[in-house]
Formats: sequence, structure tokens, C-alpha cells
Amino acid sequence: MLYRTQLRDAVVAALQAANTLAGQKVYAPRDLPVTPPGMPLILVQTPMERKQGRGPVGAPQFLTTATVAVNARVAAANAGQVESLLDTLCDQIENAVLTNSAVLRMVQQVLAVETEIEVSAQQRDHLGEAWMRFDFEYPELFALPVTQPLTDINGTAIATTGNGVTPPVEFDFPIPQE
Repeated sequence: MLYRTQLRDAVVAALQAANTLAGQKVYAPRDLPVTPPGMPLILVQTPMERKQGRGPVGAPQFLTTATVAVNARVAAANAGQVESLLDTLCDQIENAVLTNSAVLRMVQQVLAVETEIEVSAQQRDHLGEAWMRFDFEYPELFALPVTQPLTDINGTAIATTGNGVTPPVEFDFPIPQE
């Protein structure tokens, strides 16, 4: 499973445990239409990931930034109520994610948090939506596959004592194959 998927699932679990206004209505990728009776609710996605190489050091190593996008949706009778609900829900989301030890243990640092709010009155109910984007940074190492089994280890050791050098000692450790 992709690490960003594990991170998204940890954020979903943190939000479900936080008892926000959305309660247990916290969903990972979902594209079904949502109507006001189903609100408030929270949708969580990982729409972006960026890997930055850490140099030519053998196996591919990256410093990865994954964006976890949290979409909060609410409905109310007027724009003021919608904005108030969104402010409360955004505060709850931010606190739930940024204080959850399971999420924070998975990352090296939180690079940024962005919040965007929109209120609409195009229907009988006023609808509000907030997008919160959490940029999480973590290291990734892609181990190269072993294509040939290790059969033995050979080496040479030279000891230096004072002004003298002892003759090299060579060793060979065969590795039993199963």
C-alpha cells in the first residue's frame, strides 16, 4: 500500500476519533453527490505527492511531500450560520490532525496547512465548503530488489600498532543456502 494512502487513512481515523461536527461522517475518496441532509461531513483525499531526490546514493532515496486534502461540507439556513459552522469545523479538523500522535509519527514534519472557504446560496439551503490542505514531509527509500542470493563474504583486515603494520588477515565467510 502506498505510504500516502496509509497517511490518508491515519488522518481519516484521527478525524473520526475527534468527535467533530461531522461525527463519523468522515470518508476517504468518495465522489457521490452529497445533499444537505447528509451534512456536515468530511471527505479526505491525497491528490498530490512530490518526491525530491536525495542524490546519487545507490538505492533511490527521496524526501517526499504528500498533500492530504480535507474537504468539509456544511448546510444551514443562512450564510452567517454556514460560515460559523465552517469556522468551527475547520478548527476541529486542524486540531484533530495536528495533535494526533499516530499521524505525526508517520511524518518528518508538517510543511504547510492551507484553508480555503466558500459559501453558496444557490439553493434553498446555504451550503458551505472548506478545503484544508496539509503538506506532510517524510523520507522514502526504495530498496533495490535482490536478484542474486548472497553466497559468501570476503574481506581483508590490516591492523596498525604503534609504528608497525601487521600482515593483512584475509577472511572468507560462506553463507549457508537453504
